Amino acid sequence: MRVKKISMRMAKDILSYVLDRNMSQRGASQVVGVDRTVVAKILTRYKNSGVPWPMPSDISDDKLKALLYPKAGPQVADQQIHFDNIHLALQQRGATLAILHQEWVDQAPESNTLGYQQFCKRYSQYRRRLRISMRRVDQFGEVAYVDYSGMTVRYFNPQTMRPVDCQVFIGVLGGSLYTFCEATHTQRVRDWLASHVRMFTYFGGVPRVIVPDNLKAAVTKADRFFPTINESYQAMCHYYGTTPFPARARKPKDKPKAEAGVSLAQRWILFVLRNRRLFSLAEVNREISVLLTQLNSKEFQKKSGSRFSKWIEHERPALLPLPSAPYELAEWGKARAEKDYHVEVEGSFYSVPYQFRHSQIEYRMTEKSIEFLHASELIACHIRSNAPGSIVTLSDHQPPNHKAVSGWSAEEALSWASTVGVCTVTMLEMQIKKSRNFLSGYRTTEGMKWLCKKYGNQRVEEACTYASANKVSSMEALRTILSKNLDTLLPQVSHENSILKIDHENIRGADYYARILNKSKEHPHDE
Repeated sequence: MRVKKISMRMAKDILSYVLDRNMSQRGASQVVGVDRTVVAKILTRYKNSGVPWPMPSDISDDKLKALLYPKAGPQVADQQIHFDNIHLALQQRGATLAILHQEWVDQAPESNTLGYQQFCKRYSQYRRRLRISMRRVDQFGEVAYVDYSGMTVRYFNPQTMRPVDCQVFIGVLGGSLYTFCEATHTQRVRDWLASHVRMFTYFGGVPRVIVPDNLKAAVTKADRFFPTINESYQAMCHYYGTTPFPARARKPKDKPKAEAGVSLAQRWILFVLRNRRLFSLAEVNREISVLLTQLNSKEFQKKSGSRFSKWIEHERPALLPLPSAPYELAEWGKARAEKDYHVEVEGSFYSVPYQFRHSQIEYRMTEKSIEFLHASELIACHIRSNAPGSIVTLSDHQPPNHKAVSGWSAEEALSWASTVGVCTVTMLEMQIKKSRNFLSGYRTTEGMKWLCKKYGNQRVEEACTYASANKVSSMEALRTILSKNLDTLLPQVSHENSILKIDHENIRGADYYARILNKSKEHPHDE
């Protein structure tokens, strides 16, 4: 006999009206507001349960329900299904409720099993018991939630007419729900920090806590208890006197107002802009600013006031004051100085003092400069280079031998040679002209200095004089002259006298061919 289930309070009222007050079933049905057949079936079920009247005080509503509506057949208690283990197993890759149900059926007695539908229903009830939400009440001026929207906004490049998708940054004050929104080209650190600076200006103050998501610009390493904050983000928060408190990964309830702000911005701003043709990021942000003002001025549906009115009356006075000057955007990071005492940052190479080669170096990079720190002390500062692959080196950072190489010049080399002698200058100048680069010139100059150190300035000058007279132009030959002492053995030999005249019958010489040539001119037609 099936009976439409009613609440146990109504069942107790029916029993009380009929059994205590001797009311008719029709009268009880009219008072309680149910059909008369329902009253009759409730009375029948109660009598069949064997429970005396007045009802014992220890019978609860759940127990009375079980007496009035007993379940047919053997029932499986939740304790016989280890839903804790099933819940953990579902977190593994490839796990499904269908597979886990089949495994449970294979292990359970045949008389004590559940169908797949009932199994899923029991598991859903188990999961609902696990969900406990804490209502968050944010104080004015206490916290701001920041995040990027999943939706993007685009503009068209006026030169190429190609679409450019922009990221949408959103910040929401927890107390008043006052919202900030703007578009940026990327979600990188520089855009992330710049959006925060403009957000604080828009809010007219700084909240004490910032709750970001776990993007790399905010959190270097996510952790439930001890997340590692990005150094650039930490420095910016320190400047404004606020504290970053990242939400847990994959826990949207940690930042519900950010999620709500993103949803509202997508509806009231991004959706409205979907069909507008814009041609620059500045134009996009101007349109967003107009729509944002309208959003913050909308009246709340379930409470008085608007986001703007709550902010102007309660939130803005409670915010921390802004610093006298806005934060200078700077990116912080770490890099290692290689053996050439240069540090690579964004494709460019910057020198640090050579004593810090192979060391871990911190850098602070702004739009125009880059600073390098070791143990929190400034060790180098450069003008930032935006050319990929560029090398920026300061001579003060080089060891003495490297400084000599990079500081070499032909003028200085010839100036030194003039202290040795005129022929030395001529020889060195000839060698420098043959050099393909400054390294070859430096090496040639050092070679000449080495010869002067070994043989003395006077002998080098005499050797250069001998080489010049005999048209010797290589450094190797000059070194041979000095090593073989040719400059001392033949100091009087000139270039003209150095040509040996050999007289032999087998050597005709130039005179012979000159006679033959003259003879042919005198008798051109003899042949």
